Amino acid sequence: MSAQDLVSIVIPNWNGKKFLAGCLNSLAAQTYSPLEVIVIDNGSVDGSVAFLKTNYPWVKLIRFDHNTGFSVAVNAGILQASGSLVALLNNDTIVDSDWLAELVRALSEHPEAGSVACKMLAYDDKSILDGAGDGYRRGGLPGRIGHREKDLGQFDQPRYVLGACGGAAMYRRQLFDAIGLFDEDYFAYLEDVDMGLRAQRAGFKCYYVPAAVVYHLGCGTTGSGYSPMVVRLSSQNNINTIVKNIPAKLLWRFLPQIIYWQTFYLAVVIIRGGQLLPWLQGIAGAIWLLPKMLSKRDQIRRLARVSDDYLEEIIVASEQDLAASKRRLHAQVSQLNQEVSSDGVVSSISRN
Repeated sequence: MSAQDLVSIVIPNWNGKKFLAGCLNSLAAQTYSPLEVIVIDNGSVDGSVAFLKTNYPWVKLIRFDHNTGFSVAVNAGILQASGSLVALLNNDTIVDSDWLAELVRALSEHPEAGSVACKMLAYDDKSILDGAGDGYRRGGLPGRIGHREKDLGQFDQPRYVLGACGGAAMYRRQLFDAIGLFDEDYFAYLEDVDMGLRAQRAGFKCYYVPAAVVYHLGCGTTGSGYSPMVVRLSSQNNINTIVKNIPAKLLWRFLPQIIYWQTFYLAVVIIRGGQLLPWLQGIAGAIWLLPKMLSKRDQIRRLARVSDDYLEEIIVASEQDLAASKRRLHAQVSQLNQEVSSDGVVSSISRN
């Protein structure tokens, strides 16, 4: 791999015209070259295609006449990509000018890594973390490490993580050649976690690169984390990911955590979102897909290059990352509430 490898940047778009200028302008300002940008439009009706053709003729455009979902769209882009390195990027992002250069450098220095993850910050408040790599719990519930924490430098050191968030990540083409593309039965959500687990089992590590900074709006296209579509697809893919990726030995070890975390997720979506029906629809979808997932499970097992114990170690470490992140977030919120309360007391005293 050389410093002048072509990087193909694949961006799925569905009615995201309002985000495209910010995203594409930040890519045009990259210090790294050569690169190509591929936008896959999923049947947008907001003028995205005309906007791209008029303002960004250097973008390679792939068009679908309907919304195919994330996995189908990015796979189409990957198949059309010319680069030996492929970056995925959400349309609702802006990247630092050295984003690509830092990711390419990390892959060059870490040949054992098949992918690299970015430091993602909130689009509208750059002091808040959106994520520092994908995490996964033994109970089958994913999460973004550091999500919503205040950025105090706690994620400023490079390190290995379970996987990269598909909203901003880079992969070696060799990884896709070895294990396949994103699972197209995942219309959206958890497809990146599934990819991370599959890659880890096949011996490809993921390296987190804090110097590669991305600003992410989040839910810019699909809405809140408790919308009916998000709940249905998340509950379905929670089960799909367990069935596909957790070996039998670990499945029995993880069973108590699976029962706990899947019940926890159900309680959260009912209490916070009132979304029992979409959750049930997702479970029904997972049952319908069970034969296909079991077949894919066999394929993943045949490609495995690491032990079950190694996979367990990675998942447990990831779970610990998520738990530590949650504790820090609670501490930060508690401190903020105390400061607000103290300010209120002081103000009341000063008025009297």
